[in-house]
Amino acid sequence: MTLDELIHDCWVRLARAVRDRRHSWRLPVLATVDGQGAPAARTVVLREVMREDAVLGCHTDRRSPKIEEIRADPRVAWTFYDPGSKLQVRARGRATVHLVADDDPIALARWADTSLPSRRCYLAPHVPGTACDVPSPNLPAALESRNPDAAESEAGRANFAVLRTRVERFDVLALHAAGHERAAFEFDEAGQVVRSTWLEP
Repeated sequence: MTLDELIHDCWVRLARAVRDRRHSWRLPVLATVDGQGAPAARTVVLREVMREDAVLGCHTDRRSPKIEEIRADPRVAWTFYDPGSKLQVRARGRATVHLVADDDPIALARWADTSLPSRRCYLAPHVPGTACDVPSPNLPAALESRNPDAAESEAGRANFAVLRTRVERFDVLALHAAGHERAAFEFDEAGQVVRSTWLEP
């Protein structure tokens, strides 16, 4: 496989992961830098892939700590791994925050496309990460066993946020019994590959 074929394959897999709930790249790890300068990593749902701009996106609650972490330091890293093909992609870039509460057109469009089961997540009455005495689903009592209807879901609108990362670098590792292969791709601000090279794994 050539470098051009490899980067094409990565973008195809990423786009597929947005549509396919069972795809292993559907649930990547997103890492930010917290207020103490330490790494903070969590699993997110991949919601957007824009190959032409080299952008990856996910949704989150605007009250979650990662919002302020990104505002303070926009550098983030994503990790995708597929155990079937043994292919790993690490993406590094800078993230931006888009809030429905700010009438941001990106967030408004994504909210309009968000399903009712997914909107349920944004109805949490307490700030994510708040200490509690017993395990809690952090949902209104009336919605603990069902999804909201469209009218009920609108209460979560103000908590909805979109995180978009403009990718600056991909580090791709393919694991093979006969020998691993590794490559790096660097992107410009327009999302175009400006440098690609094979790396020693």
